[in-house]
Amino acid sequence: MGRCRMSGKTILIADDNNFIRRLVSAALQPLGCDLIEAVDGEEAITIIANQCPDIVLLDLVMPKLNGFEVLEWLRKRPETSDLTVVMLTTAASEADLAQGEQHRVAAYIVKPFNNTELKETVAKLLQH
Repeated sequence: MGRCRMSGKTILIADDNNFIRRLVSAALQPLGCDLIEAVDGEEAITIIANQCPDIVLLDLVMPKLNGFEVLEWLRKRPETSDLTVVMLTTAASEADLAQGEQHRVAAYIVKPFNNTELKETVAKLLQH
């Protein structure tokens, strides 16, 4: 896939559901960014460490490491502590929102998501 037309950004989509990853990719494709996929929390961490994406779309419920475990790992490392993270979730409980706020989550996208809303949220975050 091509680079972002405006800024050469990379987006990691970390979700264990192949269908969700395809939906997210289709929604974000018009942005023209490089899209990378991870199927679990461990793979997400490996990709982040090696490829330094600009934004991570992170599912909360994944095998091996869940979204909050990945977030904790990110925030403890100086090189990833400020990485922009968008949580993908089926239900954003108050406890999840509070934990996300503690870990400086940039946005929550609730599944099933609206493609336009997802694309606009990510586009806005890429501009910062």
